[in-house]
Amino acid sequence: MDASLKNLQIVLHEELEKRLEEVRHLRKEENEHYALWKDTVTGEHYVRYVQHHLNLMEGGIEEVFDHLLPVDTDDVLAIVLDEQDYTYPERWTKTYLRGSDKDAYVWFDPSGLSEDLNDDTKGKEISEMLDVFKQEKKFDDESIRKLLSQIDDMLDDKE
Repeated sequence: MDASLKNLQIVLHEELEKRLEEVRHLRKEENEHYALWKDTVTGEHYVRYVQHHLNLMEGGIEEVFDHLLPVDTDDVLAIVLDEQDYTYPERWTKTYLRGSDKDAYVWFDPSGLSEDLNDDTKGKEISEMLDVFKQEKKFDDESIRKLLSQIDDMLDDKE
């Protein structure tokens, strides 16, 4: 298959593994990382954003969300030279691939999702609150109530 990934409606994880190679690591944090990848067949570049999420509602199962944003040639240099932001969700305003090693990747168009971007921002804030909570290592009932109250206030925009 020599076609651009952009021309495919569904892309299997195995196809990405065959075609993509990491060009440069960009940033890594505890639950997410970014890297610049190149399609060895077409020469197209992508910013790859991988997020690890611990789903407590499902018994602590780790979920991995994988996103691939097509990047123009000029933007590749700007990203490598740290002159252009590439972070999710702020810079992910055009169609990108999303999926996982368990599910096929599909193209996702984020246009018109400004409210959802706000939800992603709130999700990151909650994740940061949970990280601080874990670091403090206070797991008593009062500390848990305080954390949940802070999350509720943030979700209700009371802060």
